[in-house]
Amino acid sequence: MKIGYVIAGATPTEFLATLDPEKPVRLYEYVAVDSVEIPPDEEEAVQVRLLGQIVKVIRDPYQLKRDLPLYNVVEGISHDLLEVQIAKVKILGYLWNGEIHMPKLPPRIGAPVYLASDKEIAELYGSGDLCVGRLSARPLDLCLDIEGMKRHMAVIAATGSGKTWFSVVLIEELLKKGASVVVLDPHGEYVAVRDTASKLGGVSALTVKVSRHHAGDVMYKIGVLDMDPDALADAAGVPPKASKIRYSIYLAHALARLAYKAGAKRLGPRGLAAILASALRGEQHLRKTLKGWGVDEDERIGELAELAKRDKHSIFSAAAYLRRLARLGVFSAKTTPLSKITADLTVVNLAGVGDEIQDYVAWHILSRIFKARVRHVRGLPGVKLERPVVVVLEEAHRFAPPKSARRTRAYEAVSRIAAEGRKFGVYLVVITQRPSRVDPDVMSQMQSQIIMRIVNPKDQEAVRDSSEQLAQDYLENLPGLDRGEAVVLGPVVRLPAVIRLRDRVLEYGGADISLADAWRKADADIATIWMRLFKAPPPPSAVLASSSISAKSIEPNGGVWRVLLSDGAEVEVSIEGGYARCSKCGSSGCHHVYRALSEVVKIKKIA
Repeated sequence: MKIGYVIAGATPTEFLATLDPEKPVRLYEYVAVDSVEIPPDEEEAVQVRLLGQIVKVIRDPYQLKRDLPLYNVVEGISHDLLEVQIAKVKILGYLWNGEIHMPKLPPRIGAPVYLASDKEIAELYGSGDLCVGRLSARPLDLCLDIEGMKRHMAVIAATGSGKTWFSVVLIEELLKKGASVVVLDPHGEYVAVRDTASKLGGVSALTVKVSRHHAGDVMYKIGVLDMDPDALADAAGVPPKASKIRYSIYLAHALARLAYKAGAKRLGPRGLAAILASALRGEQHLRKTLKGWGVDEDERIGELAELAKRDKHSIFSAAAYLRRLARLGVFSAKTTPLSKITADLTVVNLAGVGDEIQDYVAWHILSRIFKARVRHVRGLPGVKLERPVVVVLEEAHRFAPPKSARRTRAYEAVSRIAAEGRKFGVYLVVITQRPSRVDPDVMSQMQSQIIMRIVNPKDQEAVRDSSEQLAQDYLENLPGLDRGEAVVLGPVVRLPAVIRLRDRVLEYGGADISLADAWRKADADIATIWMRLFKAPPPPSAVLASSSISAKSIEPNGGVWRVLLSDGAEVEVSIEGGYARCSKCGSSGCHHVYRALSEVVKIKKIA
């Protein structure tokens, strides 16, 4: 169907067309123009079909004089006012012998512009492997090239635009192809993805947790003797300028390593704290303790004893930091074997610990994965991973910020994988809502980009700076993208495309909570019980927070109900007895108690 004509600005890459105002054509529609071109390896010009995409549409009044009062003019001629519809068309290329080629000659002024056929568009994009959605302008599937994943990918979108939705769809497609996927999840949003992975059939999945109180199949542990003493002090939260406390930890760490080499068992943070406590009791006691572990002589024994004599406060503080670190559960005597956290889909649930611990765990896991792949590719001894790994890094700005902003340990591993990972089969999918806060060197390595709605001007500028020049026209309308729409650029597609995501199969926990549900009137019964228990109405914060967790099991035992919640908290409720107790928060009226009460009330109503 003819929809217009080429009128101006014709170059081998773009042109302006005037469109029939009675035939509305939307943004990102595909068009075709017949033109003359000399294809590669041909000597004479032949007729070709240039395919393009509309990247901008405007309507203007025809020859309306600018120096007249516009309102009066329009009011007088509104029924006879002529308008023109102008479209900017990006030329995508022409097909010749099954290959896409860019023209070297511009289309002729006055050439008719047609709507491209579905068949032409399908041939233009070819067939891919990862079917994540369809073209925004046509009901045609758009499947990404799995080989393009080797060049890494960035998923960029404002909050609520669908970036986690896309990542879940991408994970589904990768798992269908037999990929091994590791997700670093700062907020526990992907735990539901692991829980529903059985829907794909034959997929092994597990959740690795770093907090005892959060959901997970395996508790990740890091052996402190495998750590650098400075890194251990950082993880423990010791201030950088607290040099004596840090030196105390260094001495305890060094002596614990000597004991291990002498045949003693591996020590965790409590063991290091015990060495420091022994030093506080005097040099004789310290030497006796270490001799029992096979360490007879070392100059650092005297150094630690002397420090304990001169500055007991530093030794005492260092031991306190180490004991606090031990209570987290992540840092222990032995490191969790890589084989125990390896599955088709591994979700590393980082929720429940501070930013410093998340940073260290992310660095530790990424470094181990990279080294295991290097060993496999190069045939080196040690732990190996036979299959290539796709690492999905959520909230990437937390782990790889610009070096000028702050330093993170995870940046070392992320930047190395970004630079060298493709050689060893470790591929990154970086997800962020703030691309301006991700290190530009890392972003520059993400050659494929999935860009969704962005409204922040700095983030829009960061996206443009890291994108190929030919795709700039697609990025002008980023604030105008609907939820679930995305611009796809880079090696994963033959040509830039605007797509609408398909429905997902797997669940995830990143959706916004419903305030209407959180504050629904049916909670009046719970409020009454709450008043009886705590002599005050339920706080809004508890009501709101309770909506983000669910009950895993509810066991009645006489008049007592035991409710196990999704974040690991266990609540005992006795409505008749008038008490509620939370294992995580004590007997206070917390959001866990509110969720448990709502589940019990619901069951009692059904019964």
